[in-house]
Amino acid sequence: MEVKLADVSVVYTRAGEPPRKALNKISFSLKTGEAVALLGPIGSGKSTLLQVIAGLRPPTSGQISVRGQDGPIVLSIQEPHRGFFAATVREEVAFGPENLDLDPAETAARVEWALTAVELPRDKWTVSPLQLSGGEQRRVALASVLAMKPRFLLLDEPTIGLDGPGEEALRRILARIRTETAISYLIASHDPDFLYALTNRVLVLVDGELRADTTWGDWAQQAARVAPDLKLPFLLGLLHRLAAAGAPVNTAPATPAAAWNELSRLCRERVKEGIG
Repeated sequence: MEVKLADVSVVYTRAGEPPRKALNKISFSLKTGEAVALLGPIGSGKSTLLQVIAGLRPPTSGQISVRGQDGPIVLSIQEPHRGFFAATVREEVAFGPENLDLDPAETAARVEWALTAVELPRDKWTVSPLQLSGGEQRRVALASVLAMKPRFLLLDEPTIGLDGPGEEALRRILARIRTETAISYLIASHDPDFLYALTNRVLVLVDGELRADTTWGDWAQQAARVAPDLKLPFLLGLLHRLAAAGAPVNTAPATPAAAWNELSRLCRERVKEGIG
């Protein structure tokens, strides 16, 4: 499955105000199996782009096409719990599959799988989602989109409102789901460390324009020039500071594991030098 955007633009118009271009001739493609980060300052057009890909907002110009459709494209919006309406968690998660006219047994199986996948305790399944904690509500919202069995899952600021343990739990859940299924991720977030742990491709929007489509390692080399206000993941930033201080380190590891390996190598070499 491939989602392709070609010169996609979105222009917002309001009475008495000049038109505002939210997206300007965006072109790229997403393929099955990818895990992609979407970075950009506030107001750069990230949410608009996700809405266009999900089919919730038509582009003003340009084209978006989907080839080899073998699963839906589903968007989990910012603060999705604000849309809860069902009496119980189970009913909330079942709403999407039920609207696909699935067999009741298939719907029940999807609900069971999704709620288990997000690690929500079973005793919470029969209570109102509004009675849950913020972190638990996030899990219900994620289960609701997972129950649709999407091929592409679009997440808009999924860590908003989560504390450190909540973010780590969400990261672990998303990583495990990706290894167990053929799902693809496009995740917009202002948390570069969260994204660095989950994705291997980086899209950068600035003022509605796609300024970079690259890897984490290459983005670390471009960030100061392309979008100086965006933070690097902590490990990449640390390696850059060490390099600036004269340390012989690779400043472009593609994954957190590779970054840790580079730091460990440097520490081992410094210890040997100290012993020598």
